[in-house]
Order: sequence, then C-alpha cells, then structure tokens
Amino acid sequence: MSRPLSFRRGGRAPLFYGWRIVAVSFLSLFIHGAATSYLFGLLVVPMERDLGWSRATLVGALTLATFVTAGLGMLIGPMFDRRGARAGMTLSALLGGACLILLAFASTPWQYYALLGVGVGAARTGLENLGPRTAIANWFTRRRAAAFAWSSGGRAVFGFTMVPLFAILVDQTSWRAGWGVLGAAEALILAPLAWLIIRRRPEDHGLLPDGDPPAASAPAAARAGAPPESETQWTRGEALRTRTLWLIVLGLVLTGFPATGIIANMVPYFVDEGLSLGFASGAFAFFGFGAMFGRPFWGYVAGRFGVHVGLTLYGFGYALVIALYALADSQWTLFAAAWPVGLVVGGAQQLQSQAWPDYYGRRHVGAITGLTILLVTPAMAAGPLVMAAAFEAAGSYGPVLSVYAAGSFLAGFCFLLAKRPRKRG
Repeated sequence: MSRPLSFRRGGRAPLFYGWRIVAVSFLSLFIHGAATSYLFGLLVVPMERDLGWSRATLVGALTLATFVTAGLGMLIGPMFDRRGARAGMTLSALLGGACLILLAFASTPWQYYALLGVGVGAARTGLENLGPRTAIANWFTRRRAAAFAWSSGGRAVFGFTMVPLFAILVDQTSWRAGWGVLGAAEALILAPLAWLIIRRRPEDHGLLPDGDPPAASAPAAARAGAPPESETQWTRGEALRTRTLWLIVLGLVLTGFPATGIIANMVPYFVDEGLSLGFASGAFAFFGFGAMFGRPFWGYVAGRFGVHVGLTLYGFGYALVIALYALADSQWTLFAAAWPVGLVVGGAQQLQSQAWPDYYGRRHVGAITGLTILLVTPAMAAGPLVMAAAFEAAGSYGPVLSVYAAGSFLAGFCFLLAKRPRKRG
C-alpha cells in the first residue's frame, strides 16, 4: 500500500486529499480546456484574417480533435480505471503544451491540423475527459456533485478572467502569442502538478471517499484498496444493456451540436452581426461569466435534487436560451443573451461527469465514460463545422440555431425518461 496522504492546516483537521485532485482538475480545464473553446473562439477571426483560410478550414481542426479524443478515450478508458489518471494526465499535459507552443509557428493547414486536430485532441482525452472525471469519481461519492462543480469551472473561469487579457495580448502582438503562452503554462505548470498530486483512489492510501472515517468493518477493505460497495457497480457491458444509458447518450448528442458549435463561433457570430472585435470579446467574456456562475448553480441542483433532475432541466433550459440567443438582434441584446447561454452551458461538464458514476458506480467509470464519449463524438465534432458551414452557405446562423433549439428541447424529454437503472439480482 502507498504511504498515507495527509495535509495539516495549522492546528486544524487534515484537508481531505481529494480536494487537491479537484484543484488540479480545475487547472486542467482552465488551461487545456480553453484551447478548444474560449481561446480558439477568440483567435478564429485574427487567424482567418492573417492566414487567409476559410472559417470552415479553421473550425474543421476542432472536428478532427473531437474524433481523436473520442477514439483514444475508448481505447484507454479501462487503463485509467486500473492505473489511475496520474501518468495519463502528466503525459497529456506535456504533449498538449508542446503542440500549443508549436501552433504559434504553424503556417500551413497540414501543420495546423496535425497540431490542433491530432496533438491537442489526443491530450484532451487525458486532461478534460477521462483524467479529471475518473479521478474525482473515485475520490468522492456523497460530495461528488460539489467536487465536479468546483473542478468543471476551470474552463468558464478562463473565459471570464483571461479572455480580456488574451484579447489585449493578441491585439498587441498576434494570435501566435496566444497559443504560445497557453502551451507554456500547460507544459511548465500543469504537467508537474498532475504528476505530484493525482492519485488513483483513496483506498490505495488507507482513506475512504469524501474523507469519511473508516467504519469498524471497513478497514480491511480500505487497506486492500477495494472501493466500498455503497454504490451498485456496473461493468461497461452491463451499462450498455440499459435503456438509461442510451437515453442519456441521445440527449447528449442533441445538446452536443450547440455545446461546441456556439462556443467556437460566438466571436465570429458577433462580429458578423456588426459588433467590433473588442465588444465581441467582451460579450464572450460575459458568456464565460455566465458559465462560471453556472457551476455552483448546477452543482447545487445535482447535489440537492439528483443528476436526473439536473439533466432534465439542462435539456429544456438549453432549448430556451438558444432561442433567446437566436432572436437577439442588437449589440446589447446579443451581449445580454450571452450570459444565460453560458449559465446553461455551465452544466454540461458537471452533469456529464457526474451522470455515469452516479448511475453506474465508480469502479468502471473510465471504461463507460470512454465509450459514451465516442458515441457522442459525431455531434460534438460536427457542431462547430455545421455552424461555420451554415454561415458560409446561407450568410446567417439563424436557421441552424433554430434546429439546435428544437434538438435541445427533445433532449430534455430524453433526460426526463432516463431514470436511474436497477440491477437485477
């Protein structure tokens, strides 16, 4: 067994080690999660103007990255269950950091696609999807909603706090500096912290999830590194045979299109609607503020009422805010519409991360998460490209936003029907 993990806070009780893992997971989404969301959305217009590439060409790399992420996740998900996320997150941060730094020197589409589509996409598997989700699911049960709420806020906090700063950096230098700075932070800060802090599960260190004291009958199991059986544990094959999994996947597919499409195209959309790049960047940061506020909101909903209620409200709420977003027709209504969209989008990472361990247990959460990401991937990958292509074909985002709103409304019904499965026998 590994040595015990304990961190004293002066004369107070030790801080549960799981919160250190939450902090690194937050940082992982703050840095790497921004690369394919907020920072990308900020850099699309400057790259388009400087390189002379079409918007579809630029956004197409996100589509490739999403497929790479999903395919790799399906393969290595069981490995994260067996060995934990430490090595995977560390190597992913080194790879992602190197690719982001090299993006600052990209001058041809093949270089851009190799670095962002393949390299950053592969790193995203360990830093956004499998790594944080597997680690937190294993370190928390009762307080899982709160843990995921804190960790999933990294991307939104970047959007609210760093987008204005990166906008100034890009305006004073170029879009290349944006990629370089983010890559350096990932390689020099995130990678060492992941190696030093991330651990597989609390039982490996004589602890129990949530920092609970071992019961009289539990010490032997905790010392052996076996997870307690307070949750029903499902294998990936067993989960696949439940209707609940497929209803949730369908709902995530329907909300997956706008989830990636709106973020990647928000700044270009605002610029096309007549906003200056500076005002559009400010509105994008306001969207990030909404997403940051959404983390505690959705964490409270999921913790107080359960992930089933949270998912249902998320689907119906998404339909409403997309409709409001599509109807906005002035710079101030566009600015105002960004906040509620961010508020609802803020539930995506939280609810998707929490759903699988809550419904199917934590022992095989990496394998189940890797599979479901692969199933949702076509929608997530197509979202940015569909919106960019729709604009280039019709000169407007209106029709595709209407379709996205209708799809999200249908997703709400899918989530409503996805009741917690019961294991026979």
